[in-house]
Amino acid sequence: MSEWFTQLEEVAYSVVEYIPLVGTVYSLKRATIAYNARDWTRHWQSLGNFLESSVRDIILFKDIAEPTTVALIHTMAESLTDKLIEIYHHEPKRPEVKITQKLDKQLGHVLIAESSKGRSKREVFGGKAKGVHHFHGAVFTGTITHPEYAPKGEKIRLDIPHGFHDGAGVTFTWKWTINRAGKKNAPAATYGRIKLISGTPTRFELSSHKGAGWEGYNFSGEINSKDKIKATTTVGGRNIPPIDFTRLAGT
Repeated sequence: MSEWFTQLEEVAYSVVEYIPLVGTVYSLKRATIAYNARDWTRHWQSLGNFLESSVRDIILFKDIAEPTTVALIHTMAESLTDKLIEIYHHEPKRPEVKITQKLDKQLGHVLIAESSKGRSKREVFGGKAKGVHHFHGAVFTGTITHPEYAPKGEKIRLDIPHGFHDGAGVTFTWKWTINRAGKKNAPAATYGRIKLISGTPTRFELSSHKGAGWEGYNFSGEINSKDKIKATTTVGGRNIPPIDFTRLAGT
């Protein structure tokens, strides 16, 4: 594992990746470092961010970016990162909340800050925000099977670095026993953005997805618990058997 990827670097990258031009260049550099370190999860995440932000930059700049503008963006990124690091290392403070109602100690409670009472009720209690807390930094593993490419099954990994919510980036990584081109133990990956579908159980699909040099696979499925996720995708026009993902202990 490369010494580049520290906890502090993860915090800084979470800010820098969204800044035009700066995030694009840094994502490419990060993907290269991860590739050399054989850190495939970070490699595909960074590569996916690079491709996504490249499109964003083309739309924003359209070849008219001036040096002054670029310098200003770099300055903004630096100040934002410094401030975030300061907050990250600061001793946590326990928030003081005035509660006028008696709470049942046997139940879990959700504290919501909003400008008007009940404004976020549908989003929070309709299944749109539950993954922020329960799945932040989680890693799931399962077995992917396909009659031609993985007849005996291959291990597949699902990384959820920022939680399971609308717009959250996730990465599926695995290998085919033999791929369409006849290559054995061929690595495969899909980086995508989550779109939650309210209901019981909460379902999901990918609002966007990218693979290695192509559009990638469109995974979808359902959240059965904080430790169990079921997903599937289409390969070669055929739905593969559902993948039963189980959360790795400690994530």
